[in-house]
Amino acid sequence: MKTYALEIPEDVLQEARIPPSERDETLRKELAVHLYMRGLLPKAAARRLSGMGRIAFNDLLGQRGCPSPPGVDDLDAEMKNLEDWRKLSTGRGELS
Repeated sequence: MKTYALEIPEDVLQEARIPPSERDETLRKELAVHLYMRGLLPKAAARRLSGMGRIAFNDLLGQRGCPSPPGVDDLDAEMKNLEDWRKLSTGRGELS
């Protein structure tokens, strides 16, 4: 896989006050969140850029006030809940 290296002047990094041991991780997360929130990067690609897992990245987006649209798994779970509610309310069958 090809990669892209971004050069940041050392004086700029010092002004950012990010400890050297945390720079790579912090900058990757910040860039990922910013590009996702601007609509320049899809969520899956932003998550990969951040180096975070799906749940952790969703939590980070939530902390930043960026609502995350529901995914297929969320919609499947809601459809199951709706079907269960219908069964209960009509007295037909057992819950799945």
